[in-house]
Amino acid sequence: MQKVIRNAVEPVGDQVFVDSTGRRKRLLAVLGFFVALFAALYIAVVGASVVRASDSGLSTKASVSTSASASASTSASASTSS
Repeated sequence: MQKVIRNAVEPVGDQVFVDSTGRRKRLLAVLGFFVALFAALYIAVVGASVVRASDSGLSTKASVSTSASASASTSASASTSS
């Protein structure tokens, strides 16, 4: 019984699959190249959009100009005093 267990645990010397042509390696290398190229292009597009957005001076909806707040406070005080 112990001999059967010992033989089942020992690695088998024969390999199950060997790609002697290198076709699978070449396929994975080409696929990896295209994935890396796509990732580099994506990073470049995101970086360009961040740079362009910081240069365009975008304003947010929450920004309030000082002249608008001064006129609003003046009209609010005039309506409460009357």
